[in-house]
Amino acid sequence: MDATLVQTLWFFVPAYLANMAPVFVRGHLAWLDRPLDGGRMFAGQRLLGAHKTWRGVVAGTVVGALVFLGQQLLSDAGILRGLAPVGYDTLPGWLGAALGLGTGVGDAVKSFFKRRIAIAPGEPWLGFDQLDFMVGAWLFAAPVYAPPLGAFLLCLPIVGGGSVVVTAIAYELGMKESWI
Repeated sequence: MDATLVQTLWFFVPAYLANMAPVFVRGHLAWLDRPLDGGRMFAGQRLLGAHKTWRGVVAGTVVGALVFLGQQLLSDAGILRGLAPVGYDTLPGWLGAALGLGTGVGDAVKSFFKRRIAIAPGEPWLGFDQLDFMVGAWLFAAPVYAPPLGAFLLCLPIVGGGSVVVTAIAYELGMKESWI
């Protein structure tokens, strides 16, 4: 596998884990279990739906920040430094939070469009459900650092396939409503 592709996959680890965070905090942080859209409607339908909560966005942002901090610490210690697309010491610490927040925003934007084409919350939208978070994370990171577009595009089928596998496992464990 090309080094740039591996480095790009490594760079987005905070986004992958941020994307999983809402599933793991379900049933916790009840005070954040509030819909992002506040119940607002658009063209007779919920803007995003009840599944998109502040709890998920906050959890994803925190996880993204912590994982990125872990990557920085590993790099500083000389561990896995070759996986870094650039020196982590040159990147601002808040970039991990931006990756996590971009993950949540990407998911929310996708949900807006799902509602417009009458796909119910929790129902699958193959391709979009697997890659929305990556596009959001890339857009939020891009002002500071954007991996090469070609490497990013090559990551998409790998991440999409991995997302299907992870979602199927979560479904089997009773953590997700749909296997895809």
